[in-house]
Amino acid sequence: MGPLTEGLTRVEQQFHLRAITPEFEILMHLYEKGPTPSAALRAASRASSAAFSLVLKRLVGSNLLQVAHGCSDRRVRKYDLTPWARGVMDEFARTTVRVLTKEPAAGD
Repeated sequence: MGPLTEGLTRVEQQFHLRAITPEFEILMHLYEKGPTPSAALRAASRASSAAFSLVLKRLVGSNLLQVAHGCSDRRVRKYDLTPWARGVMDEFARTTVRVLTKEPAAGD
């Protein structure tokens, strides 16, 4: 778990609410860890097995995730952010750091 996800998890624990959707949780994991096999991605998610499969299909269908099949075993699928989604997550991370450190935005 990366620092952004850890921070959001602490907020959830303190406020006793769910701040991170399964979709965002998966996007953050892939942003922080890079390409991940589906089994490891499922283990890192708090979504149920049925919900996890639906979330992955929705994220792939929305052009947020790309999937590669294993060379030696085609049943193994590795997921990663699409270049576009990675760019959006980069901007999110920069904005989060800027807000938390109270740095002015470019052009301010």
